[in-house]
Amino acid sequence: MDFEFIDENEIEAVKRGRKSTVPPELIEALASMPKGKALKVREYALDPKSEDYKNDKASVSAMIRSAGVQAGVLVAISFSPEGIPQIVIKTPKVKTKK
Repeated sequence: MDFEFIDENEIEAVKRGRKSTVPPELIEALASMPKGKALKVREYALDPKSEDYKNDKASVSAMIRSAGVQAGVLVAISFSPEGIPQIVIKTPKVKTKK
């Protein structure tokens, strides 16, 4: 077996996975969305008949949730029968004392 001891400060590492690319326009739209409105994002429409629909839906949902985090809001995502994601801002529930 071939190995060598090195100092901790000599460690070279590659980050795992890929970076999420969230469009700044989506972040801005979520941050400025009026109360009582929903955002329909036709650009991320998926084909519900596709074999990869579940995986694609999960990827799009994760990207939208990431945009929500960056916009400082909590989002709920519903896909239309045509596969178009529709986003609403969830209001956090306020805990009441009993």
